[in-house]
Amino acid sequence: MDKPADAEAPADATVVASDQLNDVDRALQATLPEDSATQTVAMASTKPASEASDQAVSNESSTLDKTSLIGKIFIAFGALLTVASAARMFMA
Repeated sequence: MDKPADAEAPADATVVASDQLNDVDRALQATLPEDSATQTVAMASTKPASEASDQAVSNESSTLDKTSLIGKIFIAFGALLTVASAARMFMA
């Protein structure tokens, strides 16, 4: 019977110290382009805080306003079951 624990490790799997590079790291560095002009840097633009606060004030709809009637019924039923379960736990 072959067990996974009995499997031999590959012959090329060598362990190196954490501050040293292994073969995979060296191969990755060898394939990286040396020219810094080919590297791409992505930058995200940020809005001033005043614009973000203006949008938050103008958007007064809550999650409850967007929830359908059946969703509200399920939420209420779940809350009722939770409270009943907690009450039963405290009585026992």
